[in-house]
Amino acid sequence: MIYSMTGYGRGEASAEGITVYAEARSVNNRFFDFNYRSSRSLQNFENEMRDVCRGHITRGKLALSLTETRGPGSTAVRFDKAAAETLAGELKELSRGLGLDNGVTLDHLLQFSDMLLPVETPGLHELLLNLSRQATESAMSALRDMRKQEGHKLSKDMQDRLHEIERRVKEVEGLQDGLPQRAMEKLRERVKRISTPEAFDEYRLEMELAFLADRLDITEEIVRLRGHIEAFRKTLESPKGSVGKRLEFLLQEMNREANTMGSKTSNLEISHHGVGMKEEIERIREQVQNIE
Repeated sequence: MIYSMTGYGRGEASAEGITVYAEARSVNNRFFDFNYRSSRSLQNFENEMRDVCRGHITRGKLALSLTETRGPGSTAVRFDKAAAETLAGELKELSRGLGLDNGVTLDHLLQFSDMLLPVETPGLHELLLNLSRQATESAMSALRDMRKQEGHKLSKDMQDRLHEIERRVKEVEGLQDGLPQRAMEKLRERVKRISTPEAFDEYRLEMELAFLADRLDITEEIVRLRGHIEAFRKTLESPKGSVGKRLEFLLQEMNREANTMGSKTSNLEISHHGVGMKEEIERIREQVQNIE
């Protein structure tokens, strides 16, 4: 089972009149990249929330956002007098600069939420931390489900492309059958036509022809390519979620074998199949870039 690195999830948790909301978004990235945004009251929980998220995913660029709301009477607040004095002075100066006659009132200051600070009550910090964990767990579970669904779609597409590569390998195998031997016979006849028996060493000629036949033989490449395809397919079906790096390695090996087949063969049709294989491998590579 594979997972995409693209996903989204929401979650929330409530207790004692306080509700924490979590939103998690992820996109592809080679490593785990964590970005955290939150209300001021939750800013100190970044490390704890990173640990929660790492428990769900291992790769991807993840953005987590936490906000909280409080019902009436859920917590006490106090007015930040120092901040209010500073803000009032700035507003008065701005009023004079703009030629406004209206003075600064308490209603104006209350428009700024930073003027009100929560009064820390016993257990509030622990309550907010627990609610943040619960909301984040819920959001990450939803994100994980979406990544799983996207991974299923990616897996199906890659399986189809693997079938196309296997079809081409089978075609190549049929075209390759007897090809080195035919090339040897053609070369042997050509040498005999342009040379007298005394002009060449028959034993040396046979050695060179055997060497040529070995160079033209792509049986080993076909066997290895099939082995890589089988390993790729098993990895797609593996219960381990994080398999993207292994799939990237297998694609490199598949591309290597397809390249070697194309460079060794003298058959134009086999060369065309080799190009077709590499095109499918490249399309799979683009999909693997988004796999965890």
